[in-house]
Amino acid sequence: MDDIRKLLERAAGGTVEIPASVFADPEAAALVFPGGTVRIDGAVRGARALSVGGQATITASSAPVDVAFTADGEWVTGTVAVVDLGEGHTLVLVDGAPDGTDLSAGAWALADGRVLRLTRRTPTPPADPERLDGLGRPLPAVRHRGAASDHTPRALVTEHGILIPRPGPRRRKGMQVLEAPSVRGWSPIGTPGGDNGLSVDYYNPPLRIAGALTALTYPEGYDAVVGGVLLVDTGAFNGSAMGAYVVPSSGTDPSLFAYGSLGSQVGFGPPLFQVRGISAGFGWNSRVRVPAADALDDFPFLVALDNPGAIGADDEEVNPVEVLGALIGGSNPWVRPQEGDLWFAAGLAFDCFETFSGRALALVQTGSDLTISLLGAAGMQLPTKSDKKIARVEIGIEATLRPTAGELSIGAAFTEKTFLIDPNCKLRGGVGMKFWFGNHDNAGDFAFMLGAIPAGRELPARYPRQQPAGLTWGVGSTVSITGNAYAAFTPKSLMAGGSLDVVFQSGMLRAWLTARVDALLEWNPFYFDVGMGIRVGVSATIKVWFVKIRISVEVGVSVRIWGPAVGGEATVHLWFISFTIGFGASRRNHTPALDWGGFQGMLPPPENMVRTTAIAGYTGEGTPATRGDVKPWLVSNGGFTFTADTQAPVSKVYLNQGADTVEAASGTTVDILPMHVRGKGSELRIWLTYNGQAATLARWGRSVQRGNVPNGLWGQKPDAPNDGIIPNQILGIRLTSPPVDHGTSTGFLDEKAISFDPINPDGNQPLSAEPATGPVPTRPGGVIAAIQDGIDTLATRDNRAALAKALTGLGANLGTPDTNLSAYARAAGTAFTAEPMLIAAG
Repeated sequence: MDDIRKLLERAAGGTVEIPASVFADPEAAALVFPGGTVRIDGAVRGARALSVGGQATITASSAPVDVAFTADGEWVTGTVAVVDLGEGHTLVLVDGAPDGTDLSAGAWALADGRVLRLTRRTPTPPADPERLDGLGRPLPAVRHRGAASDHTPRALVTEHGILIPRPGPRRRKGMQVLEAPSVRGWSPIGTPGGDNGLSVDYYNPPLRIAGALTALTYPEGYDAVVGGVLLVDTGAFNGSAMGAYVVPSSGTDPSLFAYGSLGSQVGFGPPLFQVRGISAGFGWNSRVRVPAADALDDFPFLVALDNPGAIGADDEEVNPVEVLGALIGGSNPWVRPQEGDLWFAAGLAFDCFETFSGRALALVQTGSDLTISLLGAAGMQLPTKSDKKIARVEIGIEATLRPTAGELSIGAAFTEKTFLIDPNCKLRGGVGMKFWFGNHDNAGDFAFMLGAIPAGRELPARYPRQQPAGLTWGVGSTVSITGNAYAAFTPKSLMAGGSLDVVFQSGMLRAWLTARVDALLEWNPFYFDVGMGIRVGVSATIKVWFVKIRISVEVGVSVRIWGPAVGGEATVHLWFISFTIGFGASRRNHTPALDWGGFQGMLPPPENMVRTTAIAGYTGEGTPATRGDVKPWLVSNGGFTFTADTQAPVSKVYLNQGADTVEAASGTTVDILPMHVRGKGSELRIWLTYNGQAATLARWGRSVQRGNVPNGLWGQKPDAPNDGIIPNQILGIRLTSPPVDHGTSTGFLDEKAISFDPINPDGNQPLSAEPATGPVPTRPGGVIAAIQDGIDTLATRDNRAALAKALTGLGANLGTPDTNLSAYARAAGTAFTAEPMLIAAG
């Protein structure tokens, strides 16, 4: 009692703090006052002996508060704290049995003439160890809809303030207008209402459909976000779906996506293969971030196959709007707007033989980059029927193909639920593979990775990165075993290694064993570097009077061997001294140069180094060969295009042979890094034969083909920029035949080409019943020669000019006649297929 009086007497100072120890129920006090401590600024002691008023910081905001204590002699029997939020909203904290209130002890909200008890979001329901999924994981306890439950309205305390339920029935059929941007009937205290959403709540057992469509608070970078949630329960199946319509601030087209899942605790189908859930989704102007294999447990689209509530559920502990915000919000969202992109997804959760359980999701994305992904997680436990499990293995798998970009990546990793022998023996880590092909800058490169590569074994950044692989095993309370392993296989090298740590700890006694091994093997040029070591130690802590003394003894040995030239070192470690003994050649400090034979082994076979490819105009049967002994091509006389390229950079490109050689392109000189050679020349020569004879390419259209080559082969130094790529190198040339010259003549046509079908019976021409009259045509011969010899003579020209002048005088407009008739003379030899027939003029 005296403490309370002293506390209130300090109110004249303007600030008073009432500690949590004053309240009998600190949890109820914390619902109104953060931390259970009432800090009142501008405090004024009331006229009553035990009261104080002022401004207090509360859960909802900073608001006026009045605190009154009820005393019985020297004891405080109750406390009432009243917080005025304005607009008819009040918070009341009742502690003990104070006078002047009918409310029982606890925290209360008074709003709209109703009294609501304050509460926090209900915790996740406990797991039922008797209900296990396909992987042996305990499922939440079954919530029976018919069971009695407390539906008394409550006010909910969240990190965003205090929410109150709207008045009205808990369920009703049809559609209603929301008055606030959140769903499930909750609205913030003090927030004015407004028509900005729709909700549907339909209940006709066993069918239940509930949903909402509303505007959401959008993060930076967006002008508007409209989200929707749909919940369905048929009794046998339950599921949920959600989507969003997003308007980016960048001015790009709006983005839309939707995704949903439907599942059941009991699968359907034969025991061989039972389906437990399905899912589907799509996105327009949208793109999905594909997770790595070790992050599949966090990918909502895949998790929803086992638990549809992961993307929204009709329970207070799951807020669909918050889940939707997690999908599209943050610095690295799962779904983001991407103009021009389109994606589709479909998934399946299944059980096989009641022992093997899995879920798989196919995701296809088009637009800026065609991406085909297969994501999944599968596992099993042994034995399947016994409660005592000796192993549980669950593996996440991710495979992504980007055919346009020329990249294939495959990853697999243990999930955190995997163990062997003992649930405390956890396996972790995974493997990753990447292949590059097609037009990718690193086409032909690949990498296989296991675990995390240790420091000092640096690899290009494009290679997959994995979490450490190994196991952790706590054997009882005294022994712990930790193991790690790594491996990497690339076109250049193979590296592998691992370590094992065993620690015994009991009271003040500690013992340990550490063993490790690592190896590096390179084959161009050949080089190896292998090391291994082991250490064993023990320590004890002894207490002498008031002083603790720690005694430690450790011995170990390590060996490392390298070559060629072969050398190595051995290190001996004792607890009081360490020394190293070297032998053989010194360790290399640079990569030795290869000779030409060694470098050739790094290149493709000679028959595959250069290729010629028909692009357009090939008319032969099948696909023409591009490498090796290429047979003659049958091509169109209307035009033909082909390319000639090589897998090595080219400094000069030449066309034709011998004296007709033409330089078509010239680039930089070529360097060979493995040989430590610089400034060499590399030539590509192309020539053409037509019917066995050399044909010139001088008039052919040409365009130089450029690309990227690996720095590891054609660079000057190993640590070059551009991620090991030398850009813009000449690799070949594209050649197109010159335009076709059709000429001015049809060429020679034999009699067969213009022959006609015979008429039976044969008759005279023209076919007429009247007898032919006039002179009979004759074929004297020599007519074609006479035309050739006489059509372009001086006399013929003069006669022709006189005739043209006479016709002009008669009014005929002939224009300017040709004076050079040599073309007619040349054409006479091919224009006639036979000697003309003549008749006498008269």
